[in-house]
Amino acid sequence: MKPPLPPPAWADRLLVSYCDPLLVEAIQGDLHELHARRAAQYGRLVADLRYGWDVVWFLRPLFRRHTSYERALGPIMWKNYAKIALRNLRKQKVYAFINIFGLAVGLAFCTLIALYVRHEWRYDDFHENAERIVRPHRVTFAPDGSDRATDARLPAPLGPAMVADFPEVEAAVRFWRGDHFVRRSPSHAPVEEEIIFADASLFDVFTFPLVQGDPGTALDGLQNVVLTETAAQRFFGRADPMGKTLSIRVEEDYVDFTVTGVAADVPSHSSIRFEVLLPFAYLTESVAWVQQRRDNWNASAFPVHLLLRTPADRATLATKMQEFRERYYPDEVAEAQADGVWDSDHPIATYRLQPLTDIHLNPDVGPGLFRPSDPFYGYLLGGLALIVLGIACINFMTLAIGRSAGRAREIGVRKVVGARRTQLMGQFWGEALLLAGLSLALGLALAALALPVFNALTTVDLAFTPLQDPGLLLALLGAAAGAGLIAGSYPALVLSGFQPVAVLKNRLRLSGSNALTRTLVVVQFGLSVCLIVGTLVMVQQLDFLRNKNLGYEGRGVVVLPLEGADGKQVLDRLRNDLASDPRFEALTATSISFSRGYSRYGFTYQEVHKEVYEFGVEANYVDFFDLELVAGRNFDPARSTDSTHALLVNEALVADFGWGSPEDAIGQPMTGMTSDPARDPYVIGVVRNYHFRSLTEEVLPMMIELGTRWDRYRYILARLAPGDLPGALDRLQRSWEAAVPNVPFDYSFLDDDLAQQYEADRRWAQILGYGAGFAILIACLGLFGLAALTVTARTKEVGIRKALGATAGGITVLLSKDFARLVVVALVLAAPVAYFAVQRWLGTFAYHIDLGAGVFLLAGGLALAVALLTVSYQALRAALADPVQALRYE
Repeated sequence: MKPPLPPPAWADRLLVSYCDPLLVEAIQGDLHELHARRAAQYGRLVADLRYGWDVVWFLRPLFRRHTSYERALGPIMWKNYAKIALRNLRKQKVYAFINIFGLAVGLAFCTLIALYVRHEWRYDDFHENAERIVRPHRVTFAPDGSDRATDARLPAPLGPAMVADFPEVEAAVRFWRGDHFVRRSPSHAPVEEEIIFADASLFDVFTFPLVQGDPGTALDGLQNVVLTETAAQRFFGRADPMGKTLSIRVEEDYVDFTVTGVAADVPSHSSIRFEVLLPFAYLTESVAWVQQRRDNWNASAFPVHLLLRTPADRATLATKMQEFRERYYPDEVAEAQADGVWDSDHPIATYRLQPLTDIHLNPDVGPGLFRPSDPFYGYLLGGLALIVLGIACINFMTLAIGRSAGRAREIGVRKVVGARRTQLMGQFWGEALLLAGLSLALGLALAALALPVFNALTTVDLAFTPLQDPGLLLALLGAAAGAGLIAGSYPALVLSGFQPVAVLKNRLRLSGSNALTRTLVVVQFGLSVCLIVGTLVMVQQLDFLRNKNLGYEGRGVVVLPLEGADGKQVLDRLRNDLASDPRFEALTATSISFSRGYSRYGFTYQEVHKEVYEFGVEANYVDFFDLELVAGRNFDPARSTDSTHALLVNEALVADFGWGSPEDAIGQPMTGMTSDPARDPYVIGVVRNYHFRSLTEEVLPMMIELGTRWDRYRYILARLAPGDLPGALDRLQRSWEAAVPNVPFDYSFLDDDLAQQYEADRRWAQILGYGAGFAILIACLGLFGLAALTVTARTKEVGIRKALGATAGGITVLLSKDFARLVVVALVLAAPVAYFAVQRWLGTFAYHIDLGAGVFLLAGGLALAVALLTVSYQALRAALADPVQALRYE
């Protein structure tokens, strides 16, 4: 005899869902036995119907409103809701993984970006006197009164003068920054360190706590030095550094400095960073070029910070800046008018005050101690994080909506047995919040794992411990909870309101959910396309910068800093030593190497103020870089006047000075360059424009003169022949050490120096690329889930089509074309937005690629291809399935 058929599973699930487990066990046995007798007597259909009715009748009192049963069973119901949610996760593992992993990736990426953006916005907020610290800077005006230029490098006497002249100023700190060689003793190898020179008042103005030493006297002596804990350990290990000496090569000789303080390591969000700190007074007393500028109001090189007595003094002091300027430049306007270079009564320049916390993210003020950051990239990263998180949330919502259609019958049964709408809403929201909570936990783990890689990309040392960072943790909890609440809104608010009769009789049509999911897919892929376009444009622009013809031959050029050594003497020694080595094609020297600083010379030419970039070079400089002479001749060392009066200029200078053609410029004197017209140099040749600065700038007026007019060369340049590069470098090092034994051999390749100019843009392109990759990954995960749901809903249709002779390819196309349309719509809508965004970024470069349709077609094609591959997998599975199984599908 065959065993009786089991009762319908849905009725048993009602018992499990709404009754205490002990109660279920007590009644289930009797009901099962009754079902078996009915099945034997009446048949399976009648037995199933009667069994279901018995279960519903038994549960009916539990769901009457305002009864003690409902209140008593409330905790049990919510416990069972949790069981149902976990059971759904186990039952639908693929959808659960897509939901949890997709949102986790979005939250992890958002966490990393939030850490970086917050780090940028927190610069200098750790100083106790942050609200009282300002940085004065000079603003020069155009004749109409508009701002023309700003500069935070000021004259050396300005800081002390402001302390003396204004009761609002409590203290001032002047700075200077430079790279110098440091060694513990003559027996130790020197290392290059970035040295900061600062006034002794530094520790009164800023909050840089000393762990050893007295902040009041640490920088009082001319030969004192303060190290950070990291630097002290690097130089002295575990030994106490206090009272020990460090030898630092400031100019041509090493000088012993005594360690008088050890400071805590400077926070990474400080606009003033140091590891080795020397007294500014040493510069003014012992370094010749600073001594000459110590009391000179016309030589600007030193950033200054002021400590005000109260925050309110900033407004008061700002009103006195023009008077201060006129006090120390009393005849500035009159002299300019007399020279014919100023035809306005408006001041030529003034000083303004910049709050300390505004320095790092304000590139509009000219350079100071360190280069400020462009806030555009902070906004870019913040927008990128929101886009990726938005895509993840959309993905979360679309899958929740898509899956909710399959639970309509469950909702109908629950409402038949007495479930209230609020209970159903609570269940759906609870399930969504459970998924969001799991996503948050996984997202925090992913963020912790990815943090070292992200730190390497941003070159910032970020740290994240959720329990010690409650603000960010609460923000992430809010984001996850918001995603869960929004994702659960459709089933909670819409499906819970369906009439059970319409659901159980299969009259329900979820057209609204279909339209909503389609809209969300379009938005999702539109955002993804924008990120792909941005990444492709950045990559193309950086490739353009690397490969653009700069107008000179920079291949195989090694740059050797002289660090104060006699450049002429070193160049002669190296030439003599390397002349017979075929691995060296040529050597030359220059005052300024490409991308390593600059020098501009300002003077009045024919009653017009001109500012010109200048280079002091060795005689073979033009031939070394294969610069093209379009008129005139090159330097000739045999002509004595070339070393004192000759100039080479570029085409940009010819145009700026109004000389007409390059031929007309030959012989033109640079009137006004010197105080004695007889000493003014004149043009002997014109070189074709070449890019001696970053491609973010147009080629500006520039002049080249022989280095004999300069104090010294600062760089030796050596061109290596292709082939034995390691051997050539080794030979160059041995020759250098013989020529300059007291200056360590240090070199870089010119190509690397030039690439360093665009390093920040390269990093942002990488981060944007990662963001685009994550966005596409999350979007495709969502598309994969939606495709699976779509295929499941059309299983019978697929079976019928196959039975009628449809091919696998035809069915795959049928199921995929709707999603392809959505991606195409997303591309059309995203293209204008992406165009304006990348055009704005390209506008920061004077030379950039031309935007064409190709990059948008490539981005759209990439998005479409990935989407179709994702969808086609599910469609092909359905197309290859056995049609018999499809037709049996319930």
